[in-house]
Amino acid sequence: MTKKQKSVIESIFERRSVRQFIENKQVEKDKIIKLLETAMAAPSACNLQPWEFIVVSDKEELSQLITLTFNGKYNPPLAMIICANTKNIPWEGNGWMIDCSAAVENMMIAATAMELGSLWVGAYHDDIVRRLFCIPEHIRVMSVVFFGYSDEVTTTGTRYAEDAVYWEKYDPTRKRAMRTMDMLSDRSVKPPMPWKDGYQ
Repeated sequence: MTKKQKSVIESIFERRSVRQFIENKQVEKDKIIKLLETAMAAPSACNLQPWEFIVVSDKEELSQLITLTFNGKYNPPLAMIICANTKNIPWEGNGWMIDCSAAVENMMIAATAMELGSLWVGAYHDDIVRRLFCIPEHIRVMSVVFFGYSDEVTTTGTRYAEDAVYWEKYDPTRKRAMRTMDMLSDRSVKPPMPWKDGYQ
């Protein structure tokens, strides 16, 4: 691999969900702009780029947003509310979620490359978030992402699982050890899994 390829792949493998951030250490404005630039470099259906981002760094607003997540115990210095403006999408359905998800993944990998931690939050009180941040009814809200400097030690590396790969055709007879929700808090699983909620 080239040095460039290695850098990109290493950032993907190093990305982990962070739930504790260094207190009172803000994310620099140039890094925030870079996160947004990488988000908007994501692919989207017919290149319609429906994503819109609400950047939240004000302490009071951020505190209110955190309490609206189902955990409510995070301490990030920065959040982004990921929205979609679907007025120019001519088809029905939730395809816009694929576009916005690609944008989020770009941001999270870029955050890792810039030595930032991130957390993708999908569980929050949508109606209150809308009201608090003046989001109109026709704008879709997909998720919230927290960013900051990590105050955790996380494991890194590939999660490649051979039994999740089918070459040429699906094999319905193959048995696979699937992950379950119980594994989120199961300390007997090796290696130990310290998270109890959400994404990892």
